[in-house]
Amino acid sequence: MSNATDEEDGRKSPASRMGSFLKDNILKAKLTVQHELGLGKRPNVVPPGEVDISGEPRTVELGWHPVAGSAGKWFAEQTKLGKMITEEIHKCPDPTQHWAVLVGDYVHELWMDEHLDVIYINEKLNRDEWHTFEVGKTRFNDEALRQASEMVIFNMKEKRPAYNLINNNCQNFAMNLLEKIRIGQHREFATSFSVYQRAIGAGSIKDLFVDDHPDEKPETADQEVQPGLPHHDTLQVAQQVMDENTTKLDKHHSFFR
Repeated sequence: MSNATDEEDGRKSPASRMGSFLKDNILKAKLTVQHELGLGKRPNVVPPGEVDISGEPRTVELGWHPVAGSAGKWFAEQTKLGKMITEEIHKCPDPTQHWAVLVGDYVHELWMDEHLDVIYINEKLNRDEWHTFEVGKTRFNDEALRQASEMVIFNMKEKRPAYNLINNNCQNFAMNLLEKIRIGQHREFATSFSVYQRAIGAGSIKDLFVDDHPDEKPETADQEVQPGLPHHDTLQVAQQVMDENTTKLDKHHSFFR
């Protein structure tokens, strides 16, 4: 019996059944790997509280861990889509090497939803899972770090929602967050945060524009930072850490063929 006759009788042809089978199983495989990666929003684990950007200095670390196995391979394949490798760019970071900012008991990181658009997530720090590097200090408490991270992702999504291997990735997020939270940047953060709050209609947070911030006083300023001077050390150290500890993939590598 012909395929046309099968379809006229309301029955699928062998070719149609095979096509449906492959499509369904490819979708199931994709969903399985996405689940393995843990794509999508996750519950916030940072306890609710008031924002404080004037606390005692705390150590800031960069950390990375591999996105391994079949999930990492799928992620690598997905993140090469689009025009991410151009003739001018010969190397790019390994997309299976995931970076984040670590402060106290929490990890602040860029992640992706099911459509591979960037989102912010946080998690409790398990040091056994991370390669860590101290890069500086911050006076931000955990809630301030969470909201600063949300602001960084908001600003990144305003420019480009989708994850991009070259310029919209976990490393970009980490550097942008470090720029906001490093010691000596409290006034700049307060200004940019007020703009962000107006954009999302969240109102204002009290006491961000404090005149008696510890970094304004010589007796309470962090010894490694002199008031009134630019503070680039944290970013310089962070960039050096990433450069020295991130695998670079050549665009002619088989991964991109």
